[in-house]
Amino acid sequence: MMFSSSDGDGSRLVPAFIFAAVSSLCALAYFADREVSAWTRLQAASAWTLALFVVAVVPLDVAATVASSDGEARGASTATLANAWDVGYWSTYALTWVILPLCQSYEDCADFKTVARMKRAVRENATFLGAMLGAVVLGGGVMLATEKLSLAAMRAYGIVLANVFGISTGVLLMGYGLVDVPRRLWRRASFNARVTWAYKRVAASSRALTTAHEKLARQAAAVAMTSRVMPRRHELRWAMTVIERETPSVGAARANADSNDEDALEEDILTYDYDEYSDLVSLRRGLRRAVRVYERTKAHYVAATNEAFRAEAAEQSRASRRLHRPPNREGAAFSKCFDEIEFLWSIVLLPVALRVIAAGLAFFSAAIVVAESTMWVGRAWAYADHASLLSVMLESVIASSSSSSARIHLVVAFPLFYMCLCTFYSLFKLGMFSFYQLVPRATDGFSLLVNASLVCRYAAPISYNFLMLLPVIKANGKQTTFSRKMEAKVPEMAAELNVIVPAFLCVFCVAIALGWFERAVSAFKAKSFTFNADNGVCESTETGKSITDRERAEVQDGGEIGAQHEFFVGADVEREQQLPPLSSDDGDAERRASRSHLLNAHDVEANSSSARWETQKARLSQAVQNVRDSNAARSSRSPLSQAGRDKVNKLDSMFSSLGRRDADD
Repeated sequence: MMFSSSDGDGSRLVPAFIFAAVSSLCALAYFADREVSAWTRLQAASAWTLALFVVAVVPLDVAATVASSDGEARGASTATLANAWDVGYWSTYALTWVILPLCQSYEDCADFKTVARMKRAVRENATFLGAMLGAVVLGGGVMLATEKLSLAAMRAYGIVLANVFGISTGVLLMGYGLVDVPRRLWRRASFNARVTWAYKRVAASSRALTTAHEKLARQAAAVAMTSRVMPRRHELRWAMTVIERETPSVGAARANADSNDEDALEEDILTYDYDEYSDLVSLRRGLRRAVRVYERTKAHYVAATNEAFRAEAAEQSRASRRLHRPPNREGAAFSKCFDEIEFLWSIVLLPVALRVIAAGLAFFSAAIVVAESTMWVGRAWAYADHASLLSVMLESVIASSSSSSARIHLVVAFPLFYMCLCTFYSLFKLGMFSFYQLVPRATDGFSLLVNASLVCRYAAPISYNFLMLLPVIKANGKQTTFSRKMEAKVPEMAAELNVIVPAFLCVFCVAIALGWFERAVSAFKAKSFTFNADNGVCESTETGKSITDRERAEVQDGGEIGAQHEFFVGADVEREQQLPPLSSDDGDAERRASRSHLLNAHDVEANSSSARWETQKARLSQAVQNVRDSNAARSSRSPLSQAGRDKVNKLDSMFSSLGRRDADD
């Protein structure tokens, strides 16, 4: 029914849907990790497709409204667009508020059975769903008291809640993108600045990789210690075996950790009781989260290093006036024939093009900010539509004698997609969303679902906010189908809430551009509301350069990026009970004896769960203390291992023989 119309704008719904589907599939192929399940891929692709379809229908709706002679009834075109809006809007509404949050929790849960994962996902979303149900009951109670309770009124109430939240938060997110996207493109055109920021990002990603590895090693150490103290014939041993098989080999935990690190490690280990099924689920969940963070951080490190290689090659090409390639990119057989063309494009033309694009986007950003900030004056000023450049552009196209549907689509589509781009760009930079990241070809299923939920949450509100920036349509006595649906049965006071936050967008963007917002947030220590404008801005350029030099030397020798990093674990490491030992000398007789004493000292199981937990804590504490004593004993005996002492003795004998030979000569 939605695509059955044969009229001009109704028939374009099919290409719009195809465009949304193809774009979603391309994005999924670019971002998704190869280990993401087909079911998760289907969910993310469906959500992205519906969200992009909502955005793509806006130009069709505007063109159909402008071309119609009667804004209230347009026959088959109105019915087709109305059906399209209903399907797109309410599908994304259900996805972002109900379906995808459950799927995210299911993806993050670590229960050993499917039914248990589903139950835990429902329990974890019970608070969120309960709050939504409470809001619905409250609204229904108010309408019942005023004798206005109906299905249409409840529908309008749900639209008001979603739009007020989406526009209020989405406009602020968009404001940051309106400032940072042109600024980032302008900096990208500078060769020196590009190299500097590339070094800083390499240093930042290296530090993040070290932190992620330490967290993963501590989690793996907790798995190893829990497995050691767990009896072999325990009824939950099968669950512990599953966790061990999923634990990667990340190398030994550092033996020279200070007391604070050891206390933190002991606290992590003592968190889990192998007698409790829920504790083993928590242990597995913590391990899977640590692995997920480590894998995407590792991918970020590789991407940052590759960007540093490209930045160095571009700077060398500019300085030497001939093309230089990164060390991990070799030219083709006929590459010399195209070197001049590539040099002309990447070194001469591309920086100029980036600056022109940045200047043009900055102009559009300023126009959007002015239009948003002056939206509220439209209620009092008859010529308020002239304050919106977007409205003026549409009006000029309508008044043109050569006006066509294609020109209207272009005038509407470009600023709309730019506003959506700035909004979704800010979602990746805001600190409160740092628990997920989109990494090219290394994004896990949980991050894909989180991003799909956020895209669905802001697609319709940003589209409606864009239509509010086109007062010329209402000035001509017309109204788009989407605007009519969003405003049907909505009280005028509730509709006024959508212009409150946009009125302060100009102040917010000025604060972002001058750095005032970051200083204010830092003063209140609200890191969740900070934007990571330039990852690694406080890092050392020299540190990043030294890391890049080591990686370049490794790549030139035929190695891979990350081989020179101490905490970079390759993808070829098997996950089969290769646990990081807390010490490197597992054959020490004293430790074997203490471990045997540890397992034999508590043969009697306690009857109550609290007593079993106290027994478990005693076992784990004794195991950690034995490890500390073993490390201290080895450190007091010699700082070198047996292999190291053999090498020292061999060198001493070599130098002694050389000394005797010189004396004989």
